[in-house]
Amino acid sequence: MIKLFRKIRQNLLNEGKTTKYFKYAIGEIVLVVIGILIALSINNWNELRKERSKEQKILVELLSQFKDNLVQLEDKIHQRKLIIKGSKRALELMDTKTVVPMDTLTVILSPLILAPTFDPIDNEIMTAENLQLIRNDSLRHYLTTFSSGIVDFKDQESEWVDIYRNIIVEHLIDLGISRNIQISFFLSPDNLSFLNDKTMIEEIKLSGSTTLPAVEEILSDKKLEGILASAVTLNIGLNWESDGYRKKIKTILNLIENEIE
Repeated sequence: MIKLFRKIRQNLLNEGKTTKYFKYAIGEIVLVVIGILIALSINNWNELRKERSKEQKILVELLSQFKDNLVQLEDKIHQRKLIIKGSKRALELMDTKTVVPMDTLTVILSPLILAPTFDPIDNEIMTAENLQLIRNDSLRHYLTTFSSGIVDFKDQESEWVDIYRNIIVEHLIDLGISRNIQISFFLSPDNLSFLNDKTMIEEIKLSGSTTLPAVEEILSDKKLEGILASAVTLNIGLNWESDGYRKKIKTILNLIENEIE
């Protein structure tokens, strides 16, 4: 093709048709430019198609990831509600000086050994490079800010986890009811929402302690009272925060579903 164009130009020059030569040369340049533009357009279209295909793959993975995050968060909220409910009930018994059977009391107190923490799935998909491929500005904003907020939330969660590890475990042992609370915990279905295979509890074959303190002694324990009060206030606050993240996750899921073709 190039040789043909060169030959035509040469013939025009040889024939002295300078004006036609220049017109032809300009036309040839225009054709070349058009060809380049078409090639660039095709290349850009291919690149855009690849980006859109990659975006769809990212969105599908994010949809699955945030559905799992929502399930996990709902479970943590449920566990905290158990802690709050049990702690409030125990405080009522303390305030009214109501004596209940020891088995009932250990069931009420059993959620205290829960230390729920929200650990959203963190994988390589949430990179800045991948997020830039997402065209929806609102979705990209929610995804970008989601992880940064979790850091502060986990700091708040650690306050209850520290109380559990450093105070509750030791104090239940000191009170002499730790063994029975452990048994009551695993015998209560409400406490085991996190456990997929409930048959696993069959491995726990423990009998209760035969040397338990009096219920009145436990219900008059001031340190336990303080623990219960902290359990209520801290976990209510954490569930307030959790509810905010639940709404944010649902918004993200809705935006992702609208973008998936």
